[in-house]
Amino acid sequence: MTKRYYWLKLKDDFFIDPKIKKLRKIAGGDTYTVILLKLMLLTLKTDGILIFEGIEETLQGELSLKLDEDENNINATLIFMEKMKLIYELDRDKYKLPQMELLTGIETTAAQRKRKQRAKEKDISVTMSQPSHKIVTLEKENKREEIEIDTEKEKVENWLYEKSKSADNPHTYKAKMRKLIESKDKDAVEEFNTWNNKHLKTEKKKEFTSVIDNFDFSILKKFDGKLVKNVISDKSTSTLHINFEDGTYNHIPKEKVYLSIVRGGAIHESI
Repeated sequence: MTKRYYWLKLKDDFFIDPKIKKLRKIAGGDTYTVILLKLMLLTLKTDGILIFEGIEETLQGELSLKLDEDENNINATLIFMEKMKLIYELDRDKYKLPQMELLTGIETTAAQRKRKQRAKEKDISVTMSQPSHKIVTLEKENKREEIEIDTEKEKVENWLYEKSKSADNPHTYKAKMRKLIESKDKDAVEEFNTWNNKHLKTEKKKEFTSVIDNFDFSILKKFDGKLVKNVISDKSTSTLHINFEDGTYNHIPKEKVYLSIVRGGAIHESI
């Protein structure tokens, strides 16, 4: 029988996140941080959904029983999480930890066996036939392959999260669609690829916009054949206010000026 293994993908900046730093500065904050992590682990298999089963009279009491933590500390942690938007009420007796959508790792026993078998076969093959420097290269390629697989899984989970928002039962819907993707269902894979391509275009556009917004346009010295006196750039607008040496000025789209600089159509100081 195929089993699923779940793990928490804790980011390397977890403890320097402003919200976590604020939590730890509170009296008893280290205990609250441990409770937060326990709650995250508790909701790994439910896509971040915390369910009050009614075992105890209150959610705090029930979590105290499940997590082996003091009820007052549980309550303080929940209050902080709600204030920081780390948890919200999804439905009656259901609560959602939204960050868990991106922090849950999943692997089936079948996938695990295949991955280990591939690694074993490669190790045997390399040991018998390859020089040591090629062994190192192959190890790097294996790690890169694992990273690519993890990245693809994360994209699928993001897609499932967006698709399941409008579903009557998001958890069931996501489980169903996840199985279709794993079985290489043609329609599901095509729908994911369409979403992913659109997502990539959006990300690239955001990245390009960020580059333009943070670009130092003060290096511009000449534009459209006119000497530039100074450039006024405001991140809240998509245009530049350019004052020219002849006393005139103009409002020009940042993107146009940026492309002109990088393509060599505008005179500027070297960076």
